[in-house]
Amino acid sequence: MPVWKQILVCLIIAVAVGAGWYLYQNPQAIGLTREPTGPAGGSGAAAVGSGRIPGLMSGGAVNVITAPVEMDEAGETIVAVGTAKAARSVDVFPQVTGIVTEVLFTPGQEVEAGAVLVRLEDDEQRVAVQRARVALEQARDALERSRTLAQSKTISGVALSEAETALQLAEIEVKTAEIALDRRSVTAPFAGVTGLTDMSIGDLVTPSTEIVTVDDLSTIRVGFEVPERWAARVAQDQPIGVTAQGLPGSQFTGRIVAIDNRIDETTRTLRLEAELTNDGQVLKAGMALNVEVRFEADRQLAVPTLAVQWDRRGSFVWKIVEGAARRAEIAIIRRQSGIVTVQGEIEAGHRVVVEGIQRLREGAKVAEVGESPTIVDEAPETRLPAVSGAGGPVKARS
Repeated sequence: MPVWKQILVCLIIAVAVGAGWYLYQNPQAIGLTREPTGPAGGSGAAAVGSGRIPGLMSGGAVNVITAPVEMDEAGETIVAVGTAKAARSVDVFPQVTGIVTEVLFTPGQEVEAGAVLVRLEDDEQRVAVQRARVALEQARDALERSRTLAQSKTISGVALSEAETALQLAEIEVKTAEIALDRRSVTAPFAGVTGLTDMSIGDLVTPSTEIVTVDDLSTIRVGFEVPERWAARVAQDQPIGVTAQGLPGSQFTGRIVAIDNRIDETTRTLRLEAELTNDGQVLKAGMALNVEVRFEADRQLAVPTLAVQWDRRGSFVWKIVEGAARRAEIAIIRRQSGIVTVQGEIEAGHRVVVEGIQRLREGAKVAEVGESPTIVDEAPETRLPAVSGAGGPVKARS
């Protein structure tokens, strides 16, 4: 085909496309009107059959689906996974070297403060106590005789003073012997639950031999971390909610008892410690716990995620003003699942376009043919990266 024919064909195609686009945008030029599709305006096929083009209302109004701008007052909840630990826990060691003669506990047993856990061989210490007590009685008798003689001026004041000193030394010897005897019994430093042990009668133990671990499980502590943007909002004694992964359906309450004094430079998180009462001691040290910290939300505007648009000037939404689309500049504060909290040139109650945005221009007439469901609701949880030292991942729920 000659070149001039090819050019002519291209020109004809271009003119046809341009004419079709013009007629689509201006149906009144050929006596057609546009109306919405759906239940209100009939099916698309019916509209075409009646001489109307679906998608636009008469006069070129764009069909759109809108949603109201609402106030987000749902609040925010930080959910962190931590590890339970006893409020008090101690590894019990003997203070002296000796042979075990009695083991007076079983693993998992509840013991009172001061309860004897293990006794060591103490024959020599008992003899030493008896000897010291005999010496004490002798010193008392000697002092009484010295006082009687001093009254009759039979002995000097120096001799009386020496007798009094001898009594004091004898009392000290008794206390020393009793302390040595007491150290042959290994006791619980506080009330708690004993752990596993392989201690048995006849074992030789030293001050470096671990006897057993005692945990006070009446109160549980859990350490966790929150992102730094919440650092200024956590407070001492702030209430928390706790669930145990190993106890489905469990619910516990507690409070924050310790707040670190710095933000971790690597994870950009703040470490906290919470404490909760462990009624019935159902929680065990080492269990994985989900800790929820609730924060009251500031009143913020919320729009559906689909309503937010971007161009070189920034983010914006199309709001409806007297039946026309108007551009409203916004700044995004926080993203959640399905909604975005924003601030800008909109107010609560304004309607913003969610669907049908592609054909909108400033001042374009619009026809609202539907409404998006309510946007502000309890949003799903958003997981944040795991942080070191918290025992697991952290997530935020708003």
